[in-house]
Amino acid sequence: MLTRRSLIRMMAATAVVPATLEGFAAVKNTRLLIGTGTGGRSKSKGIYVADWDVATGTLGEMKLAAEVESPTWIALDKHQKHLFAISEVKKGMVTSYAVGKGAGITLTHVNEQPAEGSGPAHVAVNHDGRSLFVANYGGGSLTSYAVDQAGSISATVSHFQYAPVDALPEHAHPHAHEATPSPDGNWLLVNDLGSDRIMVYKIDKKTGTLTPNTPAFWQGRQKSGPRHLTFHPNGKWGYNVNELDSTVDHLAWDKHAGTLTTVGGFISTLEPDFPKDTAFCSEIVASKDGRFLYVGNRRNETIAKLDVDKKTGAVKLDQVIAHGGKTARHITLDPTEKFLLVACQDSGAVSVMARDASTGKLTGPGKLFPIDSPQCLVFAS
Repeated sequence: MLTRRSLIRMMAATAVVPATLEGFAAVKNTRLLIGTGTGGRSKSKGIYVADWDVATGTLGEMKLAAEVESPTWIALDKHQKHLFAISEVKKGMVTSYAVGKGAGITLTHVNEQPAEGSGPAHVAVNHDGRSLFVANYGGGSLTSYAVDQAGSISATVSHFQYAPVDALPEHAHPHAHEATPSPDGNWLLVNDLGSDRIMVYKIDKKTGTLTPNTPAFWQGRQKSGPRHLTFHPNGKWGYNVNELDSTVDHLAWDKHAGTLTTVGGFISTLEPDFPKDTAFCSEIVASKDGRFLYVGNRRNETIAKLDVDKKTGAVKLDQVIAHGGKTARHITLDPTEKFLLVACQDSGAVSVMARDASTGKLTGPGKLFPIDSPQCLVFAS
């Protein structure tokens, strides 16, 4: 007999169904975009896309989404309407694609512009999607562009050519490695491995024009090699990973003055007994809750997990674990943060490592999914 209580139970159960189905749809429609190196021994041809199963941490078939020369770094805008890719070649380029979604992700070419420098290594789009920034590693320079609503990249708006800062052999060549917009999109921070500096620029959001800040840079330790930077979710702390000495700097960020200040000492990302100057960090990422940082250790072939003090932002090394591949060029957390993915450039695979959300610890080595020369991993929903 249908009673008022049983009817309420039935209605509650029925109400759950749409959310459950929506959850399954979200799992089915989560995808990974992969930027690769092309040419030489690599058989990759450009940007690939694969379905991502968040329940099992499994990648589906890697399908070519756009044929382009060595798109070793790719970036989606906030609303995932456009994707931007650099071509890391002597005559560097940056290309825009319109992102189509349905049964799968499609990339439609919009336009391209010269990077104004050789060997671009990084591209970033500002949070409002209206400006774009390219760091040229080989050419040691930085270029900015405006982006219109159709995703078209303008001609060069600002360009800065860096020069040696002193007579040290390590500073003989500038190497701009990453361009990172601040959390509010008002500033751009540019890691120059060739000067041990992070340059700071004010962004004109309407035009993409960059103006050097005063002071113009944060000075790192000599021969450290600032490579990449990530912000803590609170927007007050920055964490800089150094390629040459495999360390992480804790930095305080002043969003009003546009300045970085070193806080405390630096932390190694390696085991104490690993031979000095034989490993080279790549990427650094922070968990959404701000409790953990992860760093890729190339040559050491590990991932370092660091704990973040919630009150002070100080970091300490907690885990160093093998990822199962060779040369961790890039790492990222999946949207659920149940897994960490590693682009194993020289072993030709994406490694997937399980992650414990409560402790931040990783399980490895990871499951390997083959693809030639993977170098950048970006999730799309």
